Amino acid sequence: MRKKLSLETKLIILFVLSTLLLLLPCLYIIIDLQLDLLEASTLLLFFLLPGYWLFSRSYQYITDVLERVGLQLDALGNEEFNSWHLAGFHGGRIEALRHDFLRLSHKLSTKRLEYMHNESFLFDFIKDLELPIVVLDHHQQIYSSNNTFDLLLKPSTSTLLGKKISSLGIELIDNKWQQAQQSQLSKRYQIAQHILKRSGRNYQLLVLFSIEQQLRDHEKQVWQRLIRVLNHEVRNSLTPIYSMTQSLQEMKLAGPLAAEQQQIEHNILQVIEKRSLQLLDFVENYSAFNKLAPAKISKISSTELTARIQAIFPTLIIAPHKTMDLFADLGQLEQALINIIKNAIEANTLNSATTAVNMVWLQKHNNTLIQIIDSGLGIANPDNLFVPFYSTKEKGTGIGLIISREFIRNQGGELTLENRQDTQGAIAEITLLNKQE
Repeated sequence: MRKKLSLETKLIILFVLSTLLLLLPCLYIIIDLQLDLLEASTLLLFFLLPGYWLFSRSYQYITDVLERVGLQLDALGNEEFNSWHLAGFHGGRIEALRHDFLRLSHKLSTKRLEYMHNESFLFDFIKDLELPIVVLDHHQQIYSSNNTFDLLLKPSTSTLLGKKISSLGIELIDNKWQQAQQSQLSKRYQIAQHILKRSGRNYQLLVLFSIEQQLRDHEKQVWQRLIRVLNHEVRNSLTPIYSMTQSLQEMKLAGPLAAEQQQIEHNILQVIEKRSLQLLDFVENYSAFNKLAPAKISKISSTELTARIQAIFPTLIIAPHKTMDLFADLGQLEQALINIIKNAIEANTLNSATTAVNMVWLQKHNNTLIQIIDSGLGIANPDNLFVPFYSTKEKGTGIGLIISREFIRNQGGELTLENRQDTQGAIAEITLLNKQE
């Protein structure tokens, strides 16, 4: 690549060329008039000295203007919004350049004021938020914090400013801010970070979200669902029981019961008994979470489990597979499979599917996978699949799937459900370790 010449080099080349042009007529005069050495020297000095002086002054003027422009740019870079470095020039291109600098300075000054106003608004806004927020400078020292964050530690803000955030038990691990085990904060928090640009440096804004508060909110939602379900189911059972007992009392008060009335009494008592048993069964289902026994892990064969499941569900299609040995609690695994297959068959029935439910055995790395594939309507709301007491069935209790997952997790495995990609339906997948714990 051809190297480009600097401005100074170009000026010197122009001077040399100009000097050579002056020397040519001087040489012609010296030769033509046959001047001696003194006369020739005097002639050359007469022409060359003023030219050299004019060139040096021009070179000085040009470099001085360039230096002033550089100083003006440095001043703008240091947020000095003036143009006094070029104030000595009036008219011409330098005057126009000075006006350009003035316009640029005014624009930068306006932007700086807007930035300062926005920054002031941001910090004032942060101060009033109920979320704990702290701002760190580029040295990871506390630059600012809001009132909520100050209350977590209970010292005044002045003692927090300039402190290393690590001294409070907040550490940067794998480029993520996390709360250390030994922390001065009174609760457990999840930390979100945002980068703020200020004066060419990165400041970090840390927002603390209370994990305990999230758990409390979730727990509250679960209890609200539980109360709604219990209220609905208990009312559905107790309301007809109360109505029937009232009718029975009215019949008794009217006098001795006729044969027909005795039959009605017998029917009423039977209905009350059945409704009571259903209510007891309903409550028993909800108490199943507290009765989950520890898993009794043993070596079982996929062939043995397949035969047991096939006996329970004759219509289930089980794909041919090589015999696999896995370590699991046979009873809990079988119960989980029964619940899942029953749901899959019901999904097929609701969708009037012509294909049967399939059970597929797979092996992946050190894991054994059991897939239950149906052709139902699929999963409409995946987020609520494992929410306690949530059910899409008209008479569902919303705990069958939860208990099935607990059975699987109790043996170190996992249960997942997702919609099929090839067609309508869902896939329930059980993952179990293929080795003994």
